[in-house]
Amino acid sequence: MPTHVFVDENKVKGLLMAASHCPAGDVSVVRKTLRGLLLSRQERLHFRNESDRRRKQILGAIAEFHLLTDLYQVDRNTHEARRQCLDSIVRDVAATAERLVVERDDSTYEHDRRCLREATHRFGCHESLRWDVLVAKADPLLWVPDAIAWCWSRGGDWRKAVAPLCELHRL
Repeated sequence: MPTHVFVDENKVKGLLMAASHCPAGDVSVVRKTLRGLLLSRQERLHFRNESDRRRKQILGAIAEFHLLTDLYQVDRNTHEARRQCLDSIVRDVAATAERLVVERDDSTYEHDRRCLREATHRFGCHESLRWDVLVAKADPLLWVPDAIAWCWSRGGDWRKAVAPLCELHRL
């Protein structure tokens, strides 16, 4: 079954891009479940703004989805490192994904669009892989890589909690 892949990053120690894979047939159910976790007046889940109790609740819901998240880690946070991560993500999902959504960062928006356009041509998936660069509130599935990247970067018990859901790729 084709997948949809959702990408967010953490810039605390270099650059860590998290690419969460969701089977296409499960996308609407996962979105609905994630929206159900919103508190009143919340537009989106953002892991760094949640209490530890809420983080555990959100991670519990994410774990039930059994979504694999590929982590792409680079020791520096530069445009070239970002391009390297996006290239690796496109290369790795080119054969299986029908959609790729990257969380929009206004400071890298044009760069990300250019990198994704070039990578989809380079890896021969420009006709089969639709991609978007969206703000986090536009798609609840962007909240999954946000949570995973935050936990991984935080380390300790947070990293242990998400490690079974992740595969690390050092670039």
